[in-house]
Amino acid sequence: MSNYIVFITGASKGLGFSLTELYLDKGHKVIATYRKNLEKLEEIKNHPNLILHPMDVSDEESVRNTYEYLKNKINYIDILINNAAVYLEDKSKTIENIDIEKAIVTMNVNSIGPLRVLKYFYSLVEKGNKKLIINISSEAGSISNCWRDREYAYCMSKSALNMLSAILQNYSIPKGIKVLSIHPGWMRTDMGGPDADIDPKEAAEGIYNLSVKDWDPKDKNIYMDYKGNLMTW
Repeated sequence: MSNYIVFITGASKGLGFSLTELYLDKGHKVIATYRKNLEKLEEIKNHPNLILHPMDVSDEESVRNTYEYLKNKINYIDILINNAAVYLEDKSKTIENIDIEKAIVTMNVNSIGPLRVLKYFYSLVEKGNKKLIINISSEAGSISNCWRDREYAYCMSKSALNMLSAILQNYSIPKGIKVLSIHPGWMRTDMGGPDADIDPKEAAEGIYNLSVKDWDPKDKNIYMDYKGNLMTW
């Protein structure tokens, strides 16, 4: 198997950290970004195949500065994983008392954040060998399988991310780039809570296995869970 250069956002904890750790364990080079604090990345910050850099996906200047820093250190990216996200929902809030400011922040991070990252880093993926973009989505972004009666902002943000993935896949076909929109499962993280179904390491293992497969960029089946089961938009 080839050794890849992997770019992961939101890598300081949870799924992002588990992915970072796993790709390093498998012998790949990882560029891991984090918003403010290293948190769990402190444990592995001296790994020889790890590049760390702060980046706030909600701030275009921060994303641009990260690109300017990294373009002198790497010539390409094989696998780009848009993982950074927030969950700011109060499940007691109905439409009548939803917090609009929190909704705006959620959309900015979860939907526009990946768009900012791709604006600057897509060209490096185009130069890569693997040519794979993974957007970490959610079953909450499925319109056909919507069952919730609240959590508006988070669900809307993941639906928008799915549309980003679909449009980007159309654009990327002639460039040989594959886009995947992956639901990582309900994980025991700060976002998912302690009662969730799976450990983020299990989700990371599934996503890793999907990332090293051979994909046909022309195949528009791009929305799936971490086990590779297709999901409906």
